[in-house]
Amino acid sequence: MSALRAGKESRTIPRPRPAAAAYFLAFLGVGIYLPYIPLYLARLGYSGWQIGLVVGTQPLVRWTSAIGWAYVADRWRIRRWLLVGLALGGAVCLLPMLVVRSFPVVALVLAAVSICHGPVLPMLDASVIDNLPQLGGDYGRLRLWGSAGFIVGAAASAPLVAALSAGIVPLLLLIPNLLLAPALLRLPSPSSDAELRFRPPWRLLTPPLAAMFGTVFLVELSSGAWNGFFALHTSALGLPDSTPGVAWGLAVLGEVLLFRSGGGLLAWLPVPRIVVLATAVTAARWALSACVERQALVIGVQLAHAVTFSALHLAAQALIARFVPPDNTTGGQALYGMARFGAGGTAGVWLAGALVDWVGTRGLFVIEALVALAALIPALRLRRLVD
Repeated sequence: MSALRAGKESRTIPRPRPAAAAYFLAFLGVGIYLPYIPLYLARLGYSGWQIGLVVGTQPLVRWTSAIGWAYVADRWRIRRWLLVGLALGGAVCLLPMLVVRSFPVVALVLAAVSICHGPVLPMLDASVIDNLPQLGGDYGRLRLWGSAGFIVGAAASAPLVAALSAGIVPLLLLIPNLLLAPALLRLPSPSSDAELRFRPPWRLLTPPLAAMFGTVFLVELSSGAWNGFFALHTSALGLPDSTPGVAWGLAVLGEVLLFRSGGGLLAWLPVPRIVVLATAVTAARWALSACVERQALVIGVQLAHAVTFSALHLAAQALIARFVPPDNTTGGQALYGMARFGAGGTAGVWLAGALVDWVGTRGLFVIEALVALAALIPALRLRRLVD
């Protein structure tokens, strides 16, 4: 049985609602931030390079801070209170966004928010996996509430931004972040009866984890066109302005559906084979994105996001649960986030930005398909190490 479903036997009645609420609120804020913070910064009159600097460096700041906070959380076993405190600190750091306008101050405020909120998701994942029996026993069915929160955040913000202008964005961000700390406080407390066997995050890189993290880095590196330039691609194809929103919405809906059935996927296929499959599907997705032109096909190809993101994420969580000692779960989650979303995500958008004017969006997807194919090298190594 999967490591993300079985867990230890527990007589505690499962209480999944606190974790579901925490995921929903955490990603509700992400669903507001990603589509609308660039629009808000543009409304303040910032130039393109200023917006790119602020937005482009956020993932790296978030996940670099996550490594440091993970060390503190696991070293002194204060993850739960640190998680709640950092979530609350991030909400407090957001308050100046209601009034500040100058570029240096806004950049500093958002950096402070990222430093506080960087470890929230890896600590939340670590807390859920460590207490999975008390939370219902199925990670995917809890994590899907994060994807649902993203959809609600992006969709519900759209009419408010249209009616009230992008100036409403800081307030919209503040609301879910104020609610997040109380939701995290309701998570189960970790067991404290085991002897502490702490290792810093950088000492957790066993060969299987190194192969896994190399794979997710390259997969995310190959996703820069999707993450940053998909709207430009559909515009270049002459498709309606609604196309990117529809494609993103259906892609994230696919996340929800796969997370819901993720336990069955993990029971059906060994984790290394899921990693190889998701990597191959990623390469095919970008290759097809470079070729198709009709709106229905352009949107339909992006439904593969359910495999390229969700299946790979579930596989990574299963490997972390298997190869990272329980006393070091936070560090393992932070390393995964840094490899995929921090280094991979940031480098992917930067690479796409550097290439798009030279090769166009079609050429960009071709290059990214080749990068995804390169990810098969560590993915196949992982299969050899683990199968």
